[in-house]
Amino acid sequence: MEVYYDKLDEIKQAVERYFTIEDVFYEAGTLTFLITDKEIKERFKRLYQDLKKLGFIPAARKQDGRIVIRVFRYREPVFKPLKMKNLPLILFLVTFVIVAADGFLRASSPAYEIFYGKTTLIDKLAEALFFTVALMMIIGLHELGHLIAAKKGGMEATLPYFIPGIPGIMPTFGAVIFQKEPIVNRDEMFDLGISGPVMSFVISLLIALFAIRTSVIWMTPDEYQKAIEIIRSMHGIFLPTPLILDLLIYLFRVPGKLPFVSGAVMFAVWLGFFITALNLFPIWQLDGSKIFRSLLTAKQHRIANYVSLAILALAGHVLIALLFFFLMSRTPDIPPLDEVSPLSRGRKLAFIGVFLMIALSFVPAIYS
Repeated sequence: MEVYYDKLDEIKQAVERYFTIEDVFYEAGTLTFLITDKEIKERFKRLYQDLKKLGFIPAARKQDGRIVIRVFRYREPVFKPLKMKNLPLILFLVTFVIVAADGFLRASSPAYEIFYGKTTLIDKLAEALFFTVALMMIIGLHELGHLIAAKKGGMEATLPYFIPGIPGIMPTFGAVIFQKEPIVNRDEMFDLGISGPVMSFVISLLIALFAIRTSVIWMTPDEYQKAIEIIRSMHGIFLPTPLILDLLIYLFRVPGKLPFVSGAVMFAVWLGFFITALNLFPIWQLDGSKIFRSLLTAKQHRIANYVSLAILALAGHVLIALLFFFLMSRTPDIPPLDEVSPLSRGRKLAFIGVFLMIALSFVPAIYS
């Protein structure tokens, strides 16, 4: 039981500073305030800052149609596995090297020279460098978006931890940052979730424009058919392109010719869009989980989780769906401290943009 006798008067004064208190009591050992106020969003944020200085945090919930504010001792989370000195830098460098190796392998494939001409070692290294910079920018600026949103909301967060992958298959599995403080309200939860995908979508879009000008080869129908036969004879596969990429290529179309989309940088663009779309699904601890939880109740969010898994499985991403299914079972629901105040109207309208980004970026697992 947490009785807080040492700070009781200061806590009461802080709550009284912002709210009209109807009753004060202990519930299961937790100091609880029943308040009469209906709109609490901005005042709750100020209360959070005041109580944090005292070593406590508030949580606002509705109980029997009334608003109650419970006060808990604040315990800063400890990331024991991540305390290795310079670990973010080490992971960044390892990921950079693996992504560069992946880019070099792609630039060195026999098919690459068939369509782009004879290449020297310098050409391959340059292509690998462009690929590496493109992919690391997409992932790095994605995490920078989260950091900016966290700082704007007054939350401390760690530097990004890049996750290295396997060259020739999946060079990186993205990056993560860890919050050091709880999310105060639904608005901040939405901002924290959406900031990364918006950044990676925009960066992928800009790099796509560059890649279309440098990597897309325009062929006659006969040349295009021969190119397909060559790729298939080498046991190559054709990745489905996201709708946004099809639209961009259409803008630069050449009359009477078909676009042959290839190149390491274009693969970085493809990954950027796919990761952006995947991140927007309300699953596990992906960004979409925060975005949709900012609007939905815990029960509605859980339903959205399973609907999203079903969509992934039906789209052919069965292994990804199964992985997230097992990870979800170990992830508790973490609502904002103020679960009473609704998401702002502007942010609700922004969900149109969320669904639009998913529709433009997502690709089913249909390879040919």
